[in-house]
Amino acid sequence: MQAPAQSEPEPYLLLRLKERRLYLVDGKTHAPLDSFRVAVGRPPYETPTGRFQVIEMVENPEFVRFDWNDPSRVFGRIPPGPNNPLGRRWIGFAEAYGWAIGFHGTPKPELLGQAVSHGCVRMHNDDVVRLYDRISLGTTVIVEP
Repeated sequence: MQAPAQSEPEPYLLLRLKERRLYLVDGKTHAPLDSFRVAVGRPPYETPTGRFQVIEMVENPEFVRFDWNDPSRVFGRIPPGPNNPLGRRWIGFAEAYGWAIGFHGTPKPELLGQAVSHGCVRMHNDDVVRLYDRISLGTTVIVEP
């Protein structure tokens, strides 16, 4: 009887908050395959640390405008397009502060490298599209301080 074939370890995401950098890492060699400059959560909405998995992936997402103090109060929606705060892709991986946390594009790339968000990880639109095409639901996300 032949042993079942072993699958290759999948790539994973490593976010280093102090570096403001996201790495796509080879699951077998643990060598970086790509890296991206990002913006992260600001006090008191720091991006949560720990081990997560990609739980949602959306192309050209809609942004739901809500009250940051009461997320149940929705004010409206911003359709996909150049002014959408989520940019061209949404990659959800956690929940904190009453809302979803994820990687997404931004119409304000000049803020990359800073701690400016409500917990999410902002990326250049071209970078988040490139990342989106290289991962899948269930991809491991490791967030380090």
